[in-house]
Amino acid sequence: MKDLFASFGAYNLRARISVGIIFLAPWLLELYLLIPELHNLSSTIIVAIISYGITNVIIVYCRIPGCKAMRKCFPQILPAQEALLPSSSWLDCKTKQRYYSFLSEHVSGFEQHERDSEMTIPTSTAVTWLIAQTRNNTNFPLIAEENINFGFSYNLLGLKPYGLLISFIGLISNGTLFYLYYKQILNIEPKPLIAGFIIDILFLLLWIFIVTKHLVISCGKNYARALLSACDSPHLH
Repeated sequence: MKDLFASFGAYNLRARISVGIIFLAPWLLELYLLIPELHNLSSTIIVAIISYGITNVIIVYCRIPGCKAMRKCFPQILPAQEALLPSSSWLDCKTKQRYYSFLSEHVSGFEQHERDSEMTIPTSTAVTWLIAQTRNNTNFPLIAEENINFGFSYNLLGLKPYGLLISFIGLISNGTLFYLYYKQILNIEPKPLIAGFIIDILFLLLWIFIVTKHLVISCGKNYARALLSACDSPHLH
């Protein structure tokens, strides 16, 4: 089992598979609460296998809405490129000049210009080069960490409409079942219904207040800062 998870790599596990698990979590938890048969080992294994398959489908699909969500948060250029533009004040002048000098020495065709329009292509090329040079997670652990956080955040944001829908369906379903129980139309244990209702509320709050554009923008800027700091790393000198 350990080898199975290791084969995915840290990025897939945390930025994609974790997204799928969070997406499915409300319904999976409610199934365990409402169906006692799922508590035994064989049923748990079957549910785990089915969930794994569905999660893989979500992994493949979430790249589409995830990328769209990222572009909505950064409609022009990504923060690492923007930070290198002359008009940007995100980096202090000395740090930016130090990065310019490093990139001029290591990236073919990179030149410093005074206008943003002239720097757009060079900065894009420089950032692409930095990404390619910093893929070693051992040498650049902070970049790997922030990259995972960034991917996780925009993949979640891409699935937000569906996550909200799942939570709303759960609330309506639990509310309906509880009403039928209250009217003595349906004989069912009320405690799992109440627990399921609370789970749906919590996930609804998660999707509304935590999974936001602000989260993606913050993670994107953290990743940009870590990526650009590689210009000072001895591993690239």
